[in-house]
Amino acid sequence: MKKLSVLLLCAALVCASWSGLAQADSPAASVNASVVSATTHFVTAPFAGTLLPFSLEAGERVAAGDALFELDTVKVYAPQSGTLSAVFAAPGDAAEDVISRYGSLAVIEPELPLYVAASTSTADKDDEDKYLHAGETLYLKCGSEKGTGRVTSVSGNDYTVEILTGDFVPGDTVRCYRDSGHDSDSMTGSGKVQRYADSAVTGSGRVLRVHAQAGDAVRAGDLLFELVDAASAPQTDGCTVAAPADGAVLSVDVTPGAQVYQGQLLCRIADLTALELSAEVDEVYLSRLSVGDAVSFVMDAYPEETLTGIVTDIRPLGETRQNAAYFDVRISLPEGHSLLPGMNATVYLN
Repeated sequence: MKKLSVLLLCAALVCASWSGLAQADSPAASVNASVVSATTHFVTAPFAGTLLPFSLEAGERVAAGDALFELDTVKVYAPQSGTLSAVFAAPGDAAEDVISRYGSLAVIEPELPLYVAASTSTADKDDEDKYLHAGETLYLKCGSEKGTGRVTSVSGNDYTVEILTGDFVPGDTVRCYRDSGHDSDSMTGSGKVQRYADSAVTGSGRVLRVHAQAGDAVRAGDLLFELVDAASAPQTDGCTVAAPADGAVLSVDVTPGAQVYQGQLLCRIADLTALELSAEVDEVYLSRLSVGDAVSFVMDAYPEETLTGIVTDIRPLGETRQNAAYFDVRISLPEGHSLLPGMNATVYLN
């Protein structure tokens, strides 16, 4: 029995010795790796709007602060010619709040503020003088004051004459004639002078820019305001979406002219200031690595130089290929080398 115990002990020692030798003589392994960005910036729309034309493409290098995209503004134009008697909105204001308080963003006093609310009931007996046409010119008279006007609307016996010339005031009774000499047989009727209501300028969103001020003379179609989405921050001062860091564009996820919503992904940028190696390690070799280990590698771009990096992360989810699982192992890169994402390396495992 004692001899059997000794034999078993010897056998165990031999096995352990062979196991140790096998482990010590385990061949070094190498795995493929490539340079990747440790940080990916997701560039999103700051507020809803329409993208203006852009030329950004995947693979393009960008610098921090570069303009990548620009959102179009909503333009508000003068609805008619006149004078801006008041401008209530300022940059940063919510248009709805301004309109709720003042009734409009701005007010335009019409260039031609007066009109005659006339009727053919006092016209010459000739039926022809009672038949008026929008757009025709009439000659106006009130006492010794004379002027001209343009018929703007006709409804039955009533018609409206916009006063073009003449020093008339609201309340005046004005006679209208087809003849410049104010012959009685060309009289088309008469009416009271009234004042057009001022034109209210409205819009929806947040005021980004104001292009005119109170007292300015404006023409119909002049740009008065530029608005952006109401969800934008009050301090928004532009519609440009800039690159957050130096990097390379991984993807462009929108097209020019697209309508985008707040927070929608516009593009992805790989940060070139934070690079690392990504090694595909077979599960067979994974036990040889731990976070904090130093490993050697050779870059294809620098084949004569062996570099050293530190294992910073072992991603927990493997990818199965041909009945083997591969794990993404991240390794730090030393400074002093010009590296770009996609460059290849070979990592050596002890």
